[in-house]
Amino acid sequence: MTDNELLVLNRADLESLGLTWPEIVDCLEGAFQQKADGLVQNPPKPKVASRDDAFIHAMPAYLGGIDAIGIKWVAGYEQNHAKGLPYIYGAVIMNDPETGRPIALLDGGWITEMRTPGVSGLTMRHVPVRQGRLAIVGCGVQGRRHLEVALSELPEIEEVVMYDYVDGVAERALAAAGDRRTRVATSPEDCIEGADIAITTITVPLDPKVDCRNTAENALLLPVDYDDAMATSAFHEAVVYSVDDLGQYGSVAGRKYFFDFPEPATHLAEVVSGAYAVPEQGRRMFLNMGLALDDIALSALVLERVAGRTDVGQRINFP
Repeated sequence: MTDNELLVLNRADLESLGLTWPEIVDCLEGAFQQKADGLVQNPPKPKVASRDDAFIHAMPAYLGGIDAIGIKWVAGYEQNHAKGLPYIYGAVIMNDPETGRPIALLDGGWITEMRTPGVSGLTMRHVPVRQGRLAIVGCGVQGRRHLEVALSELPEIEEVVMYDYVDGVAERALAAAGDRRTRVATSPEDCIEGADIAITTITVPLDPKVDCRNTAENALLLPVDYDDAMATSAFHEAVVYSVDDLGQYGSVAGRKYFFDFPEPATHLAEVVSGAYAVPEQGRRMFLNMGLALDDIALSALVLERVAGRTDVGQRINFP
């Protein structure tokens, strides 16, 4: 690339790279190790909203271990479902760490779609868990992607149970479970019954929420949807409650989300680095809110894969 070229990568470009789940999880593992080593700048994300039940976040980060810097501008609009549009839209701008010049524009929807389950996969990699029954509540994009990464990281999973309030969606999602036992649940509560890994990925809050007391006694709980599905009691009763970043969590806890929640015992970088030993007994709750470092790490991996190639993306003069 020349000194005034900006590389533009759309979804088709990113999908054409064929990144695997192990590659994505490895990339995120390196990012959280950098965080543990004090090499990451990741300020809490500010939010603006132009409509009710919607958000747009600005998410900048710098990863000193790989010298990568950028920002994601990401929107989530619940109303888009009724319009036949994606819930998530976004864009990632990557900068030259030496000069600050914008060097790439990536589809932030795809980056979000892949890094979110990637972080859950990283959690599964570092939390001891029985590979018995996997339960997923919510079978949209994140539910389907979480099934993929779970089966990649925990290939000996024996049974997959899924639930979605839209008829037929869970059945279609379960086709990706291969020859494992599968079941379409009748409710969120039914879905997580006896689950060793319980994942919730909904976008509209449950009422009532699930207390998770019917999961396996040593279950891994992954509320990808924050506190939309799992009850406050489930967080209090967990033997350990971890988040992906204490600063970001503290910026919203008790003000926008997570009212009357317990204080997190640890954060994901400590778990990944081995500084915190996750208990093997009891329900383990991991709330990964989504960090800019995830997006910038994955975007840096993408740029590494396209370096020197002229057959992927478009190059425009900018600035």
